Amino acid sequence: MHPDEDAFGDVQFLTGSPQRFSVLSTLADTPARPCELCEQVDATRTTIQRILAGFREREWVVKHDGDYRLTVTGRDVYHRYRSFVAGVERAQTFGPIATCLGSVADELPASALENADITVSSDGNPLAALDRFTEWFRNVENDIYAVSPIVAKPFNEVGAELLQSGISIEFVIDERVLEQSEESFMGDLTHGLEHEEITMYVHDERLSFGFIVDGERCCVAGYDERNNMRAILETRGDAVVEWAMDAFERRRQRAQPLQNLYS
Repeated sequence: MHPDEDAFGDVQFLTGSPQRFSVLSTLADTPARPCELCEQVDATRTTIQRILAGFREREWVVKHDGDYRLTVTGRDVYHRYRSFVAGVERAQTFGPIATCLGSVADELPASALENADITVSSDGNPLAALDRFTEWFRNVENDIYAVSPIVAKPFNEVGAELLQSGISIEFVIDERVLEQSEESFMGDLTHGLEHEEITMYVHDERLSFGFIVDGERCCVAGYDERNNMRAILETRGDAVVEWAMDAFERRRQRAQPLQNLYS
């Protein structure tokens, strides 16, 4: 559905300069005269007058006793535009994790991005996401459920510490992770097989993302085409935990207990 040409023109007008939304935002707080707007908006008196004329033409403002105030439609435009800008800002912030997660990003509940923290690796700090993920993992306080497409020494070390502290772990990996573990971390793999507080499963297809669920918290990790961790999303809440537990269960059901492969 395409917007009406007049409506599209109004959108173009509002987005044509940051000063226009600044004026709209200022008037949303309180009615003001052009001279007062000049004190609060970085624009000349002439520019302010042109903006107000454009708003009056669109019936977003009215003039009364020298003051300009928003109409009900002007206030509606203000709130909707502010919400749109906030959505774009979230997209800029969380774009790196969204591109790393692929299609699974579509499954994330909208609340996952609310009050969330993101860590992104860069050329200057290629291990930023991995280091933060490891730190998050080390600080869990409840039994955890996890999915991972990689194996790394820091994960194994933290996992051993948590098991020693009495935390239980259920963990889904794929066949590549199992092969790498057998090749480079056989001692850790054997420890996992023998420890009663960890249950490991091997998924029949390649896993493309990872996460850990800890009570009300969830940490989601995205990877690049070389399986390097590129970004993590730290979030919490009932909806996020419900999504993560469902995602874990669906993958666990398609996986074999590791013990079965060694029996």
